[in-house]
Amino acid sequence: MKKILTLVMSCMTLFSFAQSNDNEFTVQKGYKGSFEVGFAAGAGDTGHNRGEFLLVNGYQFNDWFSAGIGTGIQVWQVTQQVTLPVFADFEATFMHKTISPYADLRLGYCWGLSEDDALPKDGIYISPTVGFRWGMGRNTALKLGVGYLVQGSKIKQNYLTPNQFTETTYFHSLIAKIAFEF
Repeated sequence: MKKILTLVMSCMTLFSFAQSNDNEFTVQKGYKGSFEVGFAAGAGDTGHNRGEFLLVNGYQFNDWFSAGIGTGIQVWQVTQQVTLPVFADFEATFMHKTISPYADLRLGYCWGLSEDDALPKDGIYISPTVGFRWGMGRNTALKLGVGYLVQGSKIKQNYLTPNQFTETTYFHSLIAKIAFEF
């Protein structure tokens, strides 16, 4: 009887501990920031690989929705160009659990910081992402995500010829991200 009572008490203690800790690792209302590293693998005819290092500052409105503004740098693999994306960030968290799926949408613009007359990188920046958020502490989490990245650019065709013209091209990429949320 003593063993059964000890076992029941142990299970109750573990169950109550798991419940109380679950809320500590979920999203908390208030300021929310994140630092993110991503790799975009170019897709299609105009695919260019690039790395991203981004910082997002925002506000968590409730258990499910946050919005913010982000910026950072991108380094393009082939051309070694550096670009500066600036975007609005909208994120939805789908469960109030320690590990929760999330979806993210970024809308903005990207400026080229490196000079390249033939292949500039100024244009729109759109990036939807889905992934998982793993709460590690009261206000910290690790996020893993995959998504799609579209960037627009006005590229000069027939460069330095009498037939030169400008054409809008969109760079399409699949992107993998890891972020630290604080």
